[in-house]
Amino acid sequence: MQVTLLNGDKYDQSELVDNMSSDEFYYSFLGIDKALSYSSLKWLLKSPKWFEYKMRNPSPETQALRDGKLVHTQILEPQKYSQFTFVDTSSKNTKKWKLAVEQNGKAYTYTNKEKYMNNRITTAFMQNDRCVEFLKDSEVEVGALEMFGKIPVRAKADILRAGEFVADVKTTNDGLKQIELKNGAVKNQFAFTVDKYDYDLQAYLYTQIYNVPDFYWLVVDKTTTDIGIFKASQETLNKGKLKLEACLQLYEAFFIDELIDLSQFYVESQI
Repeated sequence: MQVTLLNGDKYDQSELVDNMSSDEFYYSFLGIDKALSYSSLKWLLKSPKWFEYKMRNPSPETQALRDGKLVHTQILEPQKYSQFTFVDTSSKNTKKWKLAVEQNGKAYTYTNKEKYMNNRITTAFMQNDRCVEFLKDSEVEVGALEMFGKIPVRAKADILRAGEFVADVKTTNDGLKQIELKNGAVKNQFAFTVDKYDYDLQAYLYTQIYNVPDFYWLVVDKTTTDIGIFKASQETLNKGKLKLEACLQLYEAFFIDELIDLSQFYVESQI
């Protein structure tokens, strides 16, 4: 099937998907000017102006993303873990650190402290039989691209068991405690994290792109290394569906049909 990217270029869908195993291809070639993703859809939810700003001003890699890259590589693609260089230094201002970055690139250079933290997290995950069950008979780091109307959206599933589920490996600083609400109901802290970061949008989007009924988060608390396994409920998926529909409508109105001048965009209400 032929797909049309956001910049108007046309490609065979299978050709694009076949090349998505390369991070350079996935994140750079298929950047925000060519296809949306869960991350860029979140920017639209925040504000069309914010989305437009992020298009023009790509963010540098955050510490959370760097940490996540280590965790994902060691768990999902351990054969690639040797690409990282670890430096025995207490500061990233030292000459030793700067030389290592110059030689290996910042994206692949970490301190020993970062390595030890990653080892705690990944060891907790890989020693947990329930977590490891998700990896059995599954594929990892599976790229995909689907058209939602006129809009191409790319994705990369951490763990895919075709026809059954997508599972996403997460780390959190927000905790995994069970909290008793005022009405007597019990809710895990991660449910608030799902709302905070629009993970429900990701859950619904991935069930649609990969044509599976279920989505799971496999979560490791960075501090305690406690583990939480959470299945997206139908209510959560429904919330994600509404968010996805809103994002697609916003993108179409502002960036395809250009119905609204961004400079004239405002929110008005009585409070």
